[in-house]
Formats: sequence, C-alpha cells, structure tokens
Amino acid sequence: DLQILNPQIDKEYLKEKGVILDVRARDSRGCQYNIEVQVTDEPSYVERAVFYLARLFGGQLEQGEHYTCLAKTIGISLVDFELFPDMEDLHSTYRFHDAAHHRDLTDILEMHFVELPKFTKDKPHVLRTPFEKWLHVLKFGELYESGLRSLPEALRNEEGIEMALDAMKQAWCKDEVREMIEFRKKALWDEASRLERSRREGKAEGKAEVACRMRNLGFDLDSIVIATGLRKDEIPE
Repeated sequence: DLQILNPQIDKEYLKEKGVILDVRARDSRGCQYNIEVQVTDEPSYVERAVFYLARLFGGQLEQGEHYTCLAKTIGISLVDFELFPDMEDLHSTYRFHDAAHHRDLTDILEMHFVELPKFTKDKPHVLRTPFEKWLHVLKFGELYESGLRSLPEALRNEEGIEMALDAMKQAWCKDEVREMIEFRKKALWDEASRLERSRREGKAEGKAEVACRMRNLGFDLDSIVIATGLRKDEIPE
C-alpha cells in the first residue's frame, strides 16, 4: 500500500523559480519517501536533497508526540547527470555512519542517488534484477508508452511494470496532465531565456567597462575593438 502525501500541484506554483517538484509518499509500514527527478546539474544539489529530506523527517511529530513515533524517512534522487563522477556505481546509499568504526548510527534517515547516465543497459533481455528492470522503464519508458516498441518479456514478467506503463499512457491522454507538462516547460524556457538575456547584458556591460579602462590607459580604438569585440561606435567616450 502507498499513500501519496502531495497529490495536487497548483499550476501557478510551476512558474516559481527553483520550484521543487518532489513526490512525497508513505508506505504501509509508515516509512516516508521523498522522491525527486533532477534533469540538470546544479551547484549544491546534495545539500538541497539533504535539506528537503530533513524537513520531511522533522515535520512528522505533532505537539506532545514522542520521538519513538518518528518513522524511517528515505530520500530517492533520480538524476540525469553524473553526480559522483569518481564512482562507477549508478546507485549509492548514504546513512549516518561512524567512519572510524565502520558502524551505522541509525538507518532512520537514508538517501539514495541513482545516476541515470551510468545506466547503459538498454537491451531488456540482459536486465536481471527488479531494480534494473524498473530503472530501464524509468529511463526508456517513453519508447513503450508511445508504442514505438513492444514490451519485452523480461519486463512483462516483472510485477507492476505493465500497470505503471499503462498509468503513464492514461496520464498522458488527460488534457490537464499535458497542460501541466507544457506549462512547466514554458516556465523553464522563460527562466532560461531570462538568464541568457541577463548573461548577455552582463557580458556587454563587462566589455564596455574593459573598453573604458583601456581607453583611459591610452589604447587606440583599433586595439580596443580587437580586445573587446565591440564596434567603434559601441566604445564609450
């Protein structure tokens, strides 16, 4: 059994810069999960993942409840970039650990990182474990969801996979789901355009500042043009 703790997403929320679209869930044992798919690399991603997991963990207790009521809380990050390029493993797990004595303090907080670029097994007949099969569906599911390829037997035999792919198809057929996806894409494009415009403006301002300094140092116009790439009429007097 699984309960989704944040089933609704406000469309206007998707416009916000840096919005975190995590899925939070609780299983029949009471364990909590924070699941995120991150497409682009960004600074301090690990710190951000730890922060959101800690916030989910710390928000469990109501006033007067005892610490024994705290449930195990697990963070799962599926990232489409190499987060740990110095390791070959595509799946890494982290807990509170005493490095000197090789002993875990507790597993009540646990973080899993799955680096999708390290998963290159795109031939389903070599997929052996449930983890590999589900990871294949997560990475290449659109091939089957769109009907481009029939579902291989290795995947059909794994319980839940056909149901998951069918749910993907049904979700994509809903107008509101497609609208949310397109709305989010547009918000990301708008943000990328804004950043690129700011970058270009900052670069232009930097060139103008360099041109001013060169001019004050007595460089001729031709030298300034070569050094900055500005046209003569763009060089400040």
